[in-house]
Amino acid sequence: MRALRRLFPWLLLLVAIVVVLFFVFRRDTQAAYGTAVALCPGPDLYGYTCDSGTAFAYIDATTDTFLYSDDGVTTLDLPFPFTFYGTTYSQLQASSNGNLQFGNGNPFYANSCMDDAPVAGMGDMIAPYWDDLDLTSFGFLEYDVVGEAPTRIFVLEWDNIPRFGDPDDRVTFAVQLFEESQDILFLYEDVAMLEGNNGSRATIGIQSEAQGLALQFGCNQPVVANASRIRFAEPEEANGDIGLETAVLTTSSPQTYAKGDLPDLLDQLNLQGAAALPAMHTRWLSQEPPLSARWEWLDLTGDGLEELLLLRGSTAQHPHLTDLTVLTPDDSGEFSLLHSQTLSSRSQPVLRPEVAATGDLTQNGLPDVVLWDDATGLSFALTSQEGVMRLLPLPDSCQGSLGLMDLNQDGLLEVVRDGCEAGNGRLITQWSGSQFTILP
Repeated sequence: MRALRRLFPWLLLLVAIVVVLFFVFRRDTQAAYGTAVALCPGPDLYGYTCDSGTAFAYIDATTDTFLYSDDGVTTLDLPFPFTFYGTTYSQLQASSNGNLQFGNGNPFYANSCMDDAPVAGMGDMIAPYWDDLDLTSFGFLEYDVVGEAPTRIFVLEWDNIPRFGDPDDRVTFAVQLFEESQDILFLYEDVAMLEGNNGSRATIGIQSEAQGLALQFGCNQPVVANASRIRFAEPEEANGDIGLETAVLTTSSPQTYAKGDLPDLLDQLNLQGAAALPAMHTRWLSQEPPLSARWEWLDLTGDGLEELLLLRGSTAQHPHLTDLTVLTPDDSGEFSLLHSQTLSSRSQPVLRPEVAATGDLTQNGLPDVVLWDDATGLSFALTSQEGVMRLLPLPDSCQGSLGLMDLNQDGLLEVVRDGCEAGNGRLITQWSGSQFTILP
């Protein structure tokens, strides 16, 4: 007993030393990680850090995704598993607006900063240059895989893409994902734009919305330059508390955003009603390049209230400006955007669209609108399917008359067009349940 009493103070000292060492090493471990939301150079709570990445070369991607749209997203398979914020992915969703997402596909164009918290709705996101970019008529979103396993590099490149509303103001940049290191590299080939230059209208960084984590390099600041690089390095020992076992794809439904001069049109229409349209048309005609507008009032939704269907076109040198807009009123007369899209494609310009006929082609009790461009002979049908407005092309081009009639007496209206390139000059087109097809 006497021996135990002599040992007791030493046992207390040993316990105290163990407790102290526990808290010291715990602090050291925690010090290896930063806050959940951090600024470069980091680290953040996962352990990601930023550096210049100047040792890496720019790689031109060559495989076109064919994402030719404004505010669009496409899904791509990864050639190797890639871990991001502790979660491993086999696919990514690439947005036209300068970012890629994992398990999410939000095409939202208006960038937000991630210095206070991850941006809501954007999921697990890598944002080399999140800005309002437009792939409808110009530029390419391309990808490629270079190298051999286990040192492959997945390259995603936004190549010569304009900012929305200005086709001459373009940007080129890329992301590289590394198989061996799991690092992320941003590379900037040309960011000396007229507006939003060098990142002054872009968000640059990474985030995991579900886990509340973000590491931001810049937001609406000119922090990148031509030939610059940013590397987000996977930590040698990542925070083991970070990561999700699975990630479920929650791709957002297609959305329509009021952009460009549409917010102003909505404001004027809600202030003045239909009387605002002539003044807006005069303004569009006086701008450079000019826009000429045509409009009609039609009840396209079957609620007894008439929507405004607006068609605008410019000159032969500016087919990318030809667009269709549908504005819908509520019971109080307040208008909102129902549908908006560019009518020209890269292979088929549309110059002077007009409403050629209306009728219930799809047999859903709602009027469908047939549009015709006299410059190219192209025709389209604007139809409402399951509450969503869709613009569907009619086969071939025709320069003659156009009408709706039930020629075969089956109770369904057909689109009858003359002066066509095929069908001995006449084409009869009918709704098949999913598209418009040519009848024999």
